[in-house]
Parts: sequence; structure tokens; C-alpha cells
Amino acid sequence: MNLKEKLVEKKSALKALEDRIKAGEEEAITEGEEIAEAIKELEASIEAAQRASELLAQIGPEETEEEEETMEASKARTLGDHFVNYVKSAQHSNRFDISAPAFKAATDTQTSPAGAVDFATTFDKNVVTAARTPLVIRDLFGAETISGSTLVYLVEGAIQGAPAVTAEGAEKPQIHFADPTPKTVSLAKIACHIKESDEYINDFPFLASAINGRLLYELGLVEQNKLVTDLLGTSGIQSDTTSWTAGSDATAIADLILDAAMDVQQGSGFAADAVVINPADFYTLRVGKDGDDRYYGGGYFGEQAIPNLWGIPVCVSTAVAAGTIIVGAFKTCGSVVQNGGTSVEAVNTNEDDFVKNLMTIRAEERLALAVRRPAGFKKLVKAS
Repeated sequence: MNLKEKLVEKKSALKALEDRIKAGEEEAITEGEEIAEAIKELEASIEAAQRASELLAQIGPEETEEEEETMEASKARTLGDHFVNYVKSAQHSNRFDISAPAFKAATDTQTSPAGAVDFATTFDKNVVTAARTPLVIRDLFGAETISGSTLVYLVEGAIQGAPAVTAEGAEKPQIHFADPTPKTVSLAKIACHIKESDEYINDFPFLASAINGRLLYELGLVEQNKLVTDLLGTSGIQSDTTSWTAGSDATAIADLILDAAMDVQQGSGFAADAVVINPADFYTLRVGKDGDDRYYGGGYFGEQAIPNLWGIPVCVSTAVAAGTIIVGAFKTCGSVVQNGGTSVEAVNTNEDDFVKNLMTIRAEERLALAVRRPAGFKKLVKAS
């Protein structure tokens, strides 16, 4: 008999004593008090059981091994770690397809180093990386996410007419905004893949570092160059290709940057928040000296963590060619539009991977640049 059935039984017994209790029988009153106390205890027990049931429903069923692995993947701090956790779970079987969404030569396979290796000696698996270009351009822009593959946005039209001071009773001037211009950008897919042998796949820390430090870097490098190319190719951005000449010194270039910042503010209504410059051109600025042979930017012992010109942060990057400088209100006038995040997927059933104990790992992302206020950017180009 469950708690609810016991409760019904006790209430029936108490009901049966009703007439005797009303008649004042002492024995019936005592028995009724005992039953009433039992009813209170049963009701409390039923209420506690109900609360426990609701709590279990919130917690959910006990996690399976697969669910625990998925939760472990969600705790990963980097995309490489996230992917490695999925690899671990997939290796319960010999054949697998792995999709871990976001958080050498192109045809070569990454294998163990050639030649004999003395395994009695510690082998340092850290790879001395080649030169890396800082991936900083994307962070200058705003960020948006869409669910489709194409974005249409409207660029505000020019104002016609202007407000004016008018006398009482006089006709007030009319102003009109021209129809906004629709702009369309389509997301571009940036992707690449590598092949890894079982020896590297089973070395999880190395695999995570390979994804974080090399595969994603190569994606980011293409992404950065594409953003700069798309920005410079946008119709409507301001440009000056005559004032900067081969003979321009540091002060002349600095003056051009200040002029560009003023043009950006006047043209878009927003203050410039970044200057993007090639290292070679920044060098010209940095070593500029006055008539007393003093550096304009201070001596080499006073270098700033983040350099700036006229109070505007400077982004030094090879993403722009030498002889080109971009001054803009990046955050407010442009944004990187993306569908989802960067995803990493892998299979060992591609081509002849399975028979060769190889894994093909692919990373990809889809994005586009939306320049919502072209006048918020100005390009300075050195005259040839």
C-alpha cells in the first residue's frame, strides 16, 4: 500500500468516528486524535515525495558515458581541446566520423619524424613555428551572427536640405533623406584540411596544439587578408593617393593620418578608433626625429604597450601592404558577419585513410564583411 492509499484509509477511519466524536465519547476522541496525527504525517510525507520528484525531473536522468564525454567537450577552453575530447569518445570504435563544431604541403601527411629515434632519450614534440603574423584585424570590427548565407543591409542616404533659424510665422525649411541603398554580402567559406597519422592522433596534447596553433592560424591568416581586401574594395570609402610621396617624412605621414581621422569623423559622424599600418611604414614614423635629434615618439626605453597616434590606437600588421594606411571607425562603421563559429571535423574513412591509419581533419568557417558606413574609413596610398 502506497502513501496515498494509506492516507485515503486513514481519512475513511476518521470519518467513521465522526458521530461518536460528536457524541463526546472519550475513547473515540482519543482514537480520532491519533488518526488525525497520522493523517498529518502522511500528508507531509506525500508533499516531500512530490518535491523530490520535481527535483529529479530538473536534474534529469543519470548521464550516459556518451553524455559525460559531450559535457567534457563543452568544458574545453580551446577549439583544439574541444576537438580532442570528441576524438577520445570516437576512438571506442575503429571507424568514425567526428564533428566538433564551434566552440606541411597541402597533400602531405603529418607523421613521426623520419629516421631512427632513440626512445631512451626524451623527445621534445614542440614544433619551432615559422614566423607568425599577428591576427588582429578582425578584432577591430564589430561582430554579427546570421542564420542564412546572405545579408542585405541598408546604407543611409544623403540628407537633402538643412534646418535653419526661422522667424515666427515664416515657412520652415524641409529636409529629406535620400532613399537608403541596399547592399548585399554573401558569406564566403574559408577552409583547409590536414592528414594526421595514428601516432599523432593518439598524442592528444600535440593534436590540440596542432589545431590551435597551426590549423586555426592558417584559417585566421586568410580571414584577415580577406577582410582587408574587402574593405579596400568597398565603394564609397574615402581615399587619398596624392599627398603621400616617396619623400614624405614621419611628420608628413603623421599629419596625413590626423587629416584622415578628421575626414572620417566628418564623413561618418564617428571618431576613428584605429589606424592600420604596415611595419615598414610604422618604422618610418617610429624613428622620426626632431631638429635636436630626439625621437618624436619618445626614446626606445619609453615604448608603449599599444602605440597610438593622435590618441588613436595603431594596429601594425602585414595585412596591409607597405605604402597603404587605413584610418577608420572600425567598430561602428563595419562588422564581421558570420554563420556559426569555426568548426573542426574529422574522418578516418576518407579515400584510403582507414587502411593507412590516417585521419583527415578539416577546419572551416563562413563569414563576410559588412561596411555599413563606407565614409567611416579612409585609405592613404603612397604615390608611386
